[in-house]
This record gives sequence, structure tokens and C-alpha cells, in this order.
Amino acid sequence: MTLKKVKIINVVMFFALSFLWHFMYEWFPNFFTAIFFPVNESIWEHMKIIFGVIVFGSLISLMLMNKFKVKYNNFYVEVISKAVFGVIFYLLIFIPLYKWLGENMIISISLMLITYIFVELVGYKILKLNEMNIKVLPIILLVLCYILFTLFTYYPRHNFLFFDETRLLYGIPE
Repeated sequence: MTLKKVKIINVVMFFALSFLWHFMYEWFPNFFTAIFFPVNESIWEHMKIIFGVIVFGSLISLMLMNKFKVKYNNFYVEVISKAVFGVIFYLLIFIPLYKWLGENMIISISLMLITYIFVELVGYKILKLNEMNIKVLPIILLVLCYILFTLFTYYPRHNFLFFDETRLLYGIPE
């Protein structure tokens, strides 16, 4: 197996995992799932899908690469870079479309697939770079991102990014 094949598998796996990720809090509502999975239909909460799927899916990808002895470098840098770039990339395209067209599930899902393709291209480039020996910083950044997700899940800002238009609320539904 080659790194390119792993990246193609990742895109398919990330896309499939996104649908599972979307409903995890609804199926298992508790403090833990509220941190990692979306608690409502707001734009912010859906960024947890992209971020979480990329992080979790990348761990599965790591197992695949190790099992098939695929050569790679900079795994930790790749994971945090893909997760952060994925959220930013999605938002930069989604927000103008959302403001212009409103909520559209086809656009949201298509853009999610495009985002996964984009981050896997970025990830491929990072894994092919010479070893950077940066392992602790990406893990610290990952923890900080999840702290941020936790804070904004339990204490959402009152703007359109955090507003669930289907239930007309901010944060966790009662």
C-alpha cells in the first residue's frame, strides 16, 4: 500500500465517519460526548465534526500506515494541521455561501467532502516532508483546541456561528 492509497482511503473514511459523528451526542448525551460531538445544528458545533473526524480518522490511518509499512514523517504535525486547516477551509467557503443562500444540506455535505480532499492533499505534503521532530507542540495544540470546543459548547457566544436555527437556541438543548 502506498501513502497515496492511504490518503484516498482517508477521504472515504472521513466522509463516512462524518455521518456517524453527527449523531453521537444525540444517541449518547453526556459531558464527554458534548466535548467531541455536535450538540446542536449550529455552524460552530458542526466544526467539531470536521475536527474530530480528522483527528480520529488520522489515528486509524496511522494504524494502516504502520501495518502496511508505509513510509511517512511528521504525523503529529500532519494531524493538527489537517484538523485546523480543515475547519478554517470549510468556514472560509461555507460562511459566504450560507450568508448568500442560507442553509443547504447538499452544499454543506459537498463542501465537507471537498474539505476532506483538501486536507488529505495537505496531509500528504506534510507526511512527505523531511522529519521535523515536532511531537509535543501538536499534542498541546490538540488539547487546547478541545478546551476551546468545550468552552464554546458550554458557554456559546451569541452570534450566528453558535446559533442553532432549527431549535432556535445556543449551546446544549435542555
